[in-house]
Amino acid sequence: MKGELLALLDEDTHNEQRILGRLSQIRSETGVQVHSALLLILTHLMMEEEEARAHWNAILQHRIHLIARVGREVGLRVAAFDYFINVNHKLTRPKIIEMSVFEESERSNAQDPLTGLTNQRSFRASLQRELRRSKRYELDLCLLYMDLDNFHEVNEKHGDLVGDILLKEVAILIKNKIRDIDLAARYGGEEFTLMLPETERMGAYLVAERIRREIERHFVRREVDGKPIQMTLSIGIAKYPDDSTVGERLITRAEEALYQSKARGPNAVAVYYRERRNFIRIDPQRQGLNIQVLPSGGSLADLDPSLPKNMSRSGLLMETGRPYEIGENVLVKCQDLLGADQITLKGRVVRIEELEDLAKPGRFDVGIAFLLEWERQEAEVARFLQRERVGGG
Repeated sequence: MKGELLALLDEDTHNEQRILGRLSQIRSETGVQVHSALLLILTHLMMEEEEARAHWNAILQHRIHLIARVGREVGLRVAAFDYFINVNHKLTRPKIIEMSVFEESERSNAQDPLTGLTNQRSFRASLQRELRRSKRYELDLCLLYMDLDNFHEVNEKHGDLVGDILLKEVAILIKNKIRDIDLAARYGGEEFTLMLPETERMGAYLVAERIRREIERHFVRREVDGKPIQMTLSIGIAKYPDDSTVGERLITRAEEALYQSKARGPNAVAVYYRERRNFIRIDPQRQGLNIQVLPSGGSLADLDPSLPKNMSRSGLLMETGRPYEIGENVLVKCQDLLGADQITLKGRVVRIEELEDLAKPGRFDVGIAFLLEWERQEAEVARFLQRERVGGG
């Protein structure tokens, strides 16, 4: 579409009606706000379509005025340039540069120099644009947040040079499994993100599984110093508009799903679902529950005097002063006030957030994901939480 708009500027500029007709055709075929897109290409100024259309009409009139003044043909680019400098004054210190040179510089600034994928800054900007398009046309969009599970160990063992080569290989494997309209980025370190426009949740899950399996297969065979790398990938998925309509929050939701994936073990895919839609949370105190958290491998003396805030079939949120670590395994013991009904669950710490309350220094909100080993255990947890208890609110 960008090429079409630039080509329009090189056509017969005497035929104003033809230009307007071609703009209208491009808009109807692509759905793009052509006037704002055209002026963004020419001037790097971002405008709403209505404002851009008014400027474009003014440029066409200014071009006629310039032709009359200088007595020769004046191109649309020159007319736009003169209009924004001498008439509208939106440009005060313009830079003249060949478009191909500028585009090459733009591509360089938008790419991660190591992998050739989009960098974090450019990915966020592209996500914002795609979300606006998805909102306008009521389209689905999914975002994948990916992390190499044991990259730090591999990097420390074999060095940065080998680590950089492996990251390049991961980038190639990801690019080979996605469409032209998808956008993959190196988000930082060994973390990657992937934007899937016009994709619903199940479709995104299939893409994630395809990438995960490809990474697994590749690194089972990949050797360094005669030994296999066996590096794997964990992935979290979030969906617009169900999980969030804001770009930054959508990235956060996908990252939270990634933590859930890692809590279940490496080399897995997890899908984010808002708690109120998937698992209902309860207040343990109102339900008459006594909850104790014990670090895995610890003794009864290590019981955490925590304050449980809420609990669901998928996990527990509690307030504590104990310095847990992300990924730390725990045991969660739940029983009613009479001690007749109880259940013990394995869990893993997936979230730690220091409280902002100045009256509670050194206190944290800690999220624990339950590691349910079979479907019957999940049903067992659901029945336990739904029972009516003596002392329950």
